[in-house]
Amino acid sequence: MSDVHAQALDNLVNQFARPLDFLRELAQNSIDAGSPRIEVWVDYLPPRDDAQGVLQIGVDDFGEGMDDTIIDDKLSRLFESTKDDDLTKIGKFGIGFTSIFAIAPDAVVLLTGRHGSWWKLHFHRDRTFSKLAYDEPVQGTKITLYKELPADEVERFVRDAHDNLAYWCEHSDCPITFHDRTQGEAGPVADTADPFAAFADDVPRTGPEAINRPLDLDAELFVRHTEPGTEVVIGYEASPRFGYYNGGLTLLNTPHVDALGVFAEALGHLSFKVKNDRLEHTLTRDNVLQDDHWRQAMNVVIRARAKLREALVDRVEAAVRDGHDLTRWHRHLADECASATGDDLARSLRKRTLFRDPWGRPLTAERVRDQRARVGAVVLGEGDTPLHAMLDKQGIAIVADTPATRALLQSMESQPLFEFLRVRHVYARADELFVLPDLVDPGALSAEERPLLERTRELMAAAVGLRLRMPATEAVLRYAPDPDGLLNRIELVVGDFGGMQLGAADVLALNGPRDKTVFARPGPRWLRLPGFLSWRSLLVNRHHPLFRAQVLASHEDLHLAAVGLAMALLHSEGLEGEASYLRLLEAAWAERGVA
Repeated sequence: MSDVHAQALDNLVNQFARPLDFLRELAQNSIDAGSPRIEVWVDYLPPRDDAQGVLQIGVDDFGEGMDDTIIDDKLSRLFESTKDDDLTKIGKFGIGFTSIFAIAPDAVVLLTGRHGSWWKLHFHRDRTFSKLAYDEPVQGTKITLYKELPADEVERFVRDAHDNLAYWCEHSDCPITFHDRTQGEAGPVADTADPFAAFADDVPRTGPEAINRPLDLDAELFVRHTEPGTEVVIGYEASPRFGYYNGGLTLLNTPHVDALGVFAEALGHLSFKVKNDRLEHTLTRDNVLQDDHWRQAMNVVIRARAKLREALVDRVEAAVRDGHDLTRWHRHLADECASATGDDLARSLRKRTLFRDPWGRPLTAERVRDQRARVGAVVLGEGDTPLHAMLDKQGIAIVADTPATRALLQSMESQPLFEFLRVRHVYARADELFVLPDLVDPGALSAEERPLLERTRELMAAAVGLRLRMPATEAVLRYAPDPDGLLNRIELVVGDFGGMQLGAADVLALNGPRDKTVFARPGPRWLRLPGFLSWRSLLVNRHHPLFRAQVLASHEDLHLAAVGLAMALLHSEGLEGEASYLRLLEAAWAERGVA
């Protein structure tokens, strides 16, 4: 063999990153030969004395076989020198066949035949070969590799061979079996003079295992989609993987999003397998060739994703209806809404029943959206609490709270063209937005608390009343009429926010409804109306440090303590300012007879 051929052969053999990849190459050759099935088997002849045993790996197909011309022109050209060293004449079959030398076999025997003539090729360790006429009929092509191997390495080798074949041929269109004969009864002792003679008896010791199976995913939810020439399965797995197959043989199965090219944003959170006979791997065999055929196949995957999304929404609604855990389905739907074209999906979900309240009742996305517009936030909560029950009685929808549910709600927000146009929605637990206090009966107030609250109410009513008479408020009053003058009748009430310890850490005051049931906690200034437009009752936290300080100060000067409390309450409701403070002070001084 010439140096050129030797170097070329070494390069072809060494292109296989894993030596056992030769199993895929031989399976591909068998499929190309039209074999109706492929049988892969492994056997082992135990060692004798100090010698190593002999491992035998067979790949048998039942295709059209090879005649003398094919053997000489397409299979064996790499293993002999020619005058012109024209390596371009090497056929695809011959290049794939070189992979058998990746495991450094001691010998390879090939039996084949066609048109009534049969041949035996014996390849030696140095890759030279002999070609002999064979007397017995051979259907297809039978390739057997022989390799000396210590007994304690056989189990691992067989396992690796099985796993390699299962990886590369898991969805083969052609039936493939793997037969581990090493697990059976021990065979005869090897004759070192003829280590291959003992393998004449090929009676199976254990049954063969089917390697190939239909295209599928080990996924929580997946769908199938077929179009002419292309088959796709796509679904949700904990760790996304992407598989490409030609004839069912694996071209690439990887978790790396580089394999998705321009489709990474749309498909990177999913697992899929796509089967198309025009897909090819790159020359380095570490990626799929991203050509026009690949792009056409990926567009089929995109169309399959639309079916998967609909199946996911149906699954969410079924889980809501049947009371099943929503965590994983909300997580998957959140990923879908956050991916490319997620805005279109989010808009299509408005009428769908995607959520539950703390009592297990279904909620549509539209109901949650409308309630958010009503109170300025999506209210979340867990369990049947008195606060939840009161909010429910008032018609406020509460969404059962989980991290996955919050992620879904946030992913369903529309994405504006410019970031500064984005509306920041509030998602909060009910007890972060509302308080259901224990109201303190006026008769239970102390002798210091009653006069302080009464004087504070009078001062605040005067201050707010003066503000309402300002011209700038006429437009506001036109949109928020107050025929009964309730805005001027500020009712101060005192409540217990959960005892001295909790009250000391809570807000000074909350404004709420006329019936003094549920009080809203103060939100961001941009979210709420000015206090004088929303007051019906103003609830003062009995245990807040500032209130307690003003109660003590009222012993020395009731009017001054009331002014301090009123100014603090105006500030808490966003009504602080020079004008309001001036009116408040004027009312205070007038009461004391100060000009």
